[in-house]
Amino acid sequence: MRTGQNIYKRRDGRWEARVPLGIRANGRRYFKCFYGKTYQEARNRKQDYEKNIPFIKEMVTTSPDTFSSAAYGWLASSEQDWKPATYIRYRNCLEKYILPHWGLLPIREIDQKVYDALITLLEKKLSVSSMQTVNTVISGILKHTLKHLPVTCKKFVAERRMTPKDILSKAEIFRLRSYLEAEEDLTAIGIHLALYSGVRLGELCALTWADIDLETRTLYVRHTLQRIQNRNRLDGEPKTMLQIGLPKNKKERVIPLHEQIRPVLERTRRLYLPSDYLLSGTSTPVEPRRMSSRFKQILKECGLRNIRFHVLRHTFATYSLESGMRTKVLSELMGHSSVKITMDRYVHLSNEFKAAQINNLQYTDSTSIDRQKNGQNDAEAC
Repeated sequence: MRTGQNIYKRRDGRWEARVPLGIRANGRRYFKCFYGKTYQEARNRKQDYEKNIPFIKEMVTTSPDTFSSAAYGWLASSEQDWKPATYIRYRNCLEKYILPHWGLLPIREIDQKVYDALITLLEKKLSVSSMQTVNTVISGILKHTLKHLPVTCKKFVAERRMTPKDILSKAEIFRLRSYLEAEEDLTAIGIHLALYSGVRLGELCALTWADIDLETRTLYVRHTLQRIQNRNRLDGEPKTMLQIGLPKNKKERVIPLHEQIRPVLERTRRLYLPSDYLLSGTSTPVEPRRMSSRFKQILKECGLRNIRFHVLRHTFATYSLESGMRTKVLSELMGHSSVKITMDRYVHLSNEFKAAQINNLQYTDSTSIDRQKNGQNDAEAC
């Protein structure tokens, strides 16, 4: 049912308001949609959006070749290739920093001078990371629409300080493990598993008992859990939502179970269904920020310093290298896209390990030196 202002009653009972954004190459219009339980609710969301992006009404009556039209076409065609969090980051960057300046500009008029002017303006207030995202969005839109990049994008390189990663000392690990082995609840099991596998917090929260194969002694990292913006939020609904997706780099990975963690998993596994989440023991996962809060409480009870959960991952990587694990093996266990990333992040080993390793350096031993000296003296005597 249509009631005007491009607002419709859907079959599922909700109201849908559409804002036309442009025309695709096939001649069809595409829209940004807003939903509501009532007509008024959907209309208000539509009007709020149009106020924040004032050029929308002008854009739909002008040429479909505007940068804004091309931008939303790029988002629509590429969305399926990105994780939801990536899509949201690109869209927010586009609407907040680029469209207010380039929205009505014909895309074929964007040249080096236009690009440089925008970059000069934005880099005064944005971080290096944000400027890199701006470049990614601009180049993606231009290549998608024009099939080439008509500008040379300025390079933004973050200054990376090669400082040692924060890791737990052996004494801290002993104290933490003693606590975890005494508790053996699901939270303790999860922390223990992270310490012996290097999984990320979001990956740990997404683990179900089906991901743990005790027969083959294998852990399968198939998903990650994260909180992202609720893109189609209705009035009264939260601004964010939990989302389960593929792990970082969209790669599932296999991690052999360490002998130290396997027995506790075997004792606990029979109490839960394969579909139950590891950390909750139910069909509802524990979200990362709650698990992080539990971790900090355990640190406090153990008398340990306040650290991030991610330090467990750094600890796993550093001690794995110090134990002789090959970098290629560690890179695959960590889920890094390349060995270079592993080396760049974990080149700094502990001072204790360095002190032990330096004694492996050997020149000619003292006996050989004495023999050489005696030989020289004999030769001189002759």
